[in-house]
Amino acid sequence: MDDLIAAMASLTGSSAAPELLGGDRGDVVVVRVGDVVAKAHPADADVEALRRRVEIAAAHPDLLLPPLKPLQFVDDRPVTVWPYGTPVSQDDPDGAPWEESARLLAKLHALPARGPAAGTPERIVRAIHALPPDLPDADVVLAAYAVLPPLTAGGTALIHGDWHLGQLVHRGAWRLIDVDDLGVGDPVWDLARPAALFAAGILPPDLWARFLGAYRETGGIAVTTSEWDVLNIPAQAYVVQMAARALVTGLQAVEPLVAACRRIVSAHGDGERG
Repeated sequence: MDDLIAAMASLTGSSAAPELLGGDRGDVVVVRVGDVVAKAHPADADVEALRRRVEIAAAHPDLLLPPLKPLQFVDDRPVTVWPYGTPVSQDDPDGAPWEESARLLAKLHALPARGPAAGTPERIVRAIHALPPDLPDADVVLAAYAVLPPLTAGGTALIHGDWHLGQLVHRGAWRLIDVDDLGVGDPVWDLARPAALFAAGILPPDLWARFLGAYRETGGIAVTTSEWDVLNIPAQAYVVQMAARALVTGLQAVEPLVAACRRIVSAHGDGERG
């Protein structure tokens, strides 16, 4: 790991001491060196898809944090290099940039759809497969996943693919980061995670209203009628994903998500996945 961090640091052109961000996540390593961040992606990443995603970010610096360099490699691992931006504070949810993020997403969705297929909902499936079935309440989460209809990316818009407030940084203005799932898909997936938090009783109604209102006012194409006509199933899918990850990592409140999974099972009856 030390050799990897040192090699990544050398790509930044900074002499500052490297700082590991986000801890050791195994397949992903993020290092800050002064005002630059280098991210080592999984060794089995689709390099061509990642390259195209980095190019899209470079082409739209008003929406996406632009890369400092084209795709690099360290020991055959793809590495991206970015300017450092200030993340959203976790201490003041009311003061988080809900409206700004909604406007960025609405503008992203209006861009010409190009690039690889977006990474959603494959990451939801991966979270379920990574859930040990013998964990407490895992049976509830797996049952909720089982009653959902098949999840498909669909859509013909350019979407972020894994949006949440952690995917924003401020550098002169708020910008979207983390292009790993950027691509063509259904824009409803970019709204589904906050919708899931709202439905689970975690996101207060006023914050959800601020987010959704700003998205609509900016001409967002994901919700043109009643939002729950299109958000219901994607939001349920994200509830299941967040519950699975919370059980495995313990990094998020579990009980509200497990309770929401029980409601999903009840709403769908005892049917199996179609």
